[in-house]
Amino acid sequence: MSLHDSHERIQQLLYSAALGESRWSDPANLIAEVTQTKGTALGFGTGRHQREAELFFTRTCLRGEYRRDLEQDYYRRYYLNDESLPRLARVPHGRLVLTGDLYTDQEKRTSMAYNEARRRMEMQNGLNVRLDGPVGSHIVLSVSDSAAPGGHWTSDQIATVTGIMPHVSQFVRVRQMLADAGALGRSLVGLLDNSRLGIVHLDRDGRIVEANDRAQDLLRARDGLADSGGFLRVQERAGNDALQRVLARALRPLGYPAFGGSVMVKRTTATSQLVVQVTPVPAIERHITARSTAALVIIVDPEAPATIDPALVGKALGLTPAESNVAVMLATGHSPQDIATLTGSSVGTVRWHLKRIFRKQQVSRQPDLVRRILALESIPGPES
Repeated sequence: MSLHDSHERIQQLLYSAALGESRWSDPANLIAEVTQTKGTALGFGTGRHQREAELFFTRTCLRGEYRRDLEQDYYRRYYLNDESLPRLARVPHGRLVLTGDLYTDQEKRTSMAYNEARRRMEMQNGLNVRLDGPVGSHIVLSVSDSAAPGGHWTSDQIATVTGIMPHVSQFVRVRQMLADAGALGRSLVGLLDNSRLGIVHLDRDGRIVEANDRAQDLLRARDGLADSGGFLRVQERAGNDALQRVLARALRPLGYPAFGGSVMVKRTTATSQLVVQVTPVPAIERHITARSTAALVIIVDPEAPATIDPALVGKALGLTPAESNVAVMLATGHSPQDIATLTGSSVGTVRWHLKRIFRKQQVSRQPDLVRRILALESIPGPES
């Protein structure tokens, strides 16, 4: 398989994993093969310090297997005292750094994280990169020790890892959007049924093939984003230039690498902006016809009205009224900071409520809680 074909296959596997149609280990193992490494680790969450971090997604794969045992052991025994993490948090977006450069010479002799956890993960000589994620979050991708002769990193390996970064970032962004909307595991066609997201399918020329009801409502309103003769357009000139650049990168001709991206679209009737995320659909998943879907566009409206009754959430999940309100706001796309502002509370109070909610629901990740709440969306609320 050529390097180009490998990138195309990685993109396809990441796309399928983002939709929940396959496991993260599928693209992770191919990334390890292409980069000539022994494995990968991916983490995604908020917070720059271990004790305040909220992790949404973590996966560690080594020698072709998902190693949940290593992952759990790391977070139970080493994570809070891993000296490398605050330093990695300060590394600029997209800059590769060797694991050894994240520890001092003294720490390489004494650090349990370096000498035990990193050794077991075969990542003492790995490469790490921090990427900016959605809404102030952080993505950390680590690849394990080089499997090249002598264990040295070659320029080709480094270039390959660098080329994969945008696809990994896209995977996280799309996955988080779908998780927040309760749409993980939906097929390309099945996403059209989602009522919380605007979903648009574009063909290879950028024409709109299909759009779900939510997207059609947003496009008909012509408040920032519109359907202009069958093509997506942003009414504000600078915003439209940005959108067209993103679409051009996602809809490159077959045989050229395609990349996703996002733009913020200003509106005149709302204080918040629309988030428009464009994801190329790998050629292997397209049909031969000219009207096949070549890109998926996800439109998120942060001010979309909530249709989840807090009273129902409280009754179904055993939450207090305050906890129910926080849970519903979280599930409808608000950050803890947003919730604090809207409720007149402190961020600390909101996080305290969230900890109680997580404890009551016996979940540790925000997407799991959000899916549980969104599952109640279609159930009628209590009669008044």
